[in-house]
Amino acid sequence: MLKRKLHPLRTAEPYLYLIPSLILLCVFLFYPMLDSFRISLTDWNGLAEANFIGVQNFAKLFKSDDFWTSIKITFIWVAMSVVILPLTGLIYAIMVEYLSPNRAVSGVFRTVLFMPMMMSYVSIALLWQLIYDPNLGLINSVLSVFGLIDPINPIQYLSNVDTALFWTFVPVIWQWSGFGMVMTCAAMMNIPPDLLEAASIDGAGRFRTFWHVVLPLLMPTVLSGSAINLIGGFKAFDIIYVMTQGGPGIATKTTSILMYRIAFTENRFGYGCAIAVVLFVLILVFTAIFNRFRDYVDRKVGNA
Repeated sequence: MLKRKLHPLRTAEPYLYLIPSLILLCVFLFYPMLDSFRISLTDWNGLAEANFIGVQNFAKLFKSDDFWTSIKITFIWVAMSVVILPLTGLIYAIMVEYLSPNRAVSGVFRTVLFMPMMMSYVSIALLWQLIYDPNLGLINSVLSVFGLIDPINPIQYLSNVDTALFWTFVPVIWQWSGFGMVMTCAAMMNIPPDLLEAASIDGAGRFRTFWHVVLPLLMPTVLSGSAINLIGGFKAFDIIYVMTQGGPGIATKTTSILMYRIAFTENRFGYGCAIAVVLFVLILVFTAIFNRFRDYVDRKVGNA
């Protein structure tokens, strides 16, 4: 039977449906990225004509103590995002899959734990500002009731230079752990039932089966979530800016906040775009390295 030869336009028809999406990507993603690189080579202040100055912004940037301090803070934030968020997501998944008495209770837990993700960053930051309030906040109020703190000298969660970054990260744990839970629960559904039954044995056998058999099968999914958290960690801005504006001092001033202040407060858009370009390169490099590591884990557990 002879195959009917399709008209060239008929062959290209599926690709035509991609054109609207490609136009949107070009206008709102690729063009701004390329234009940011162009602006990074100028001294543009947002109003006057931009003058080409080559790589002077980058040379100045790499000599800036503020920039390297912000990079250090950003890396701490990224490390917490890559390690803590997948771990809490895994704990949530174990709770709803293994420790829940039945599927109905499990469904309730899934909904409750996932709900914070439906909220905006700004609303979450404002909510946790109230929770952390030294005088009226929920945490200090509860601790005062049990006599664990002195009401006259309450804990200053967001005003302590040494701990502000961690307390600012806690709302992120509360919001994004549900995402890791959903991914991990989906991976658990693909594990053979006999392994799950073995993991449900009481005593040491349960822990041993989960640690040596079930957990390795979950690692590729956990690492996929970590890759997403890595990218989000480098771009961290919303919650930090609303809660601390980068303070106290520079304790929570990530690279994104430094970029925002330089570009939109000091009107040095060329210098700000140089920071954006460096941050983009860092994300590309570390994401590529992390993906290579994830592929290695996939091969070790036999998924690739």
